Amino acid sequence: MMIFNVFGRTMGIKAINSGWALYRVDLNENQFSRLYDYSVPADLSSDELVQWLDDIFHEAATAKNPVVKRLA
Repeated sequence: MMIFNVFGRTMGIKAINSGWALYRVDLNENQFSRLYDYSVPADLSSDELVQWLDDIFHEAATAKNPVVKRLA
């Protein structure tokens, strides 16, 4: 699973049979909850995921958390 800081939220994206699955990640509790409300396009490369997350969640950007960053 790739882990991202999405404007202050920790999210993960994991490759699955049909493409990609998006997760809400709690690193303190080591818990992952799949976010079924979002459909990550299957044809995205792993390098394009940061831009996709930025496009989808850009309204959550703040002065303190202005960008999406891959953490792991």
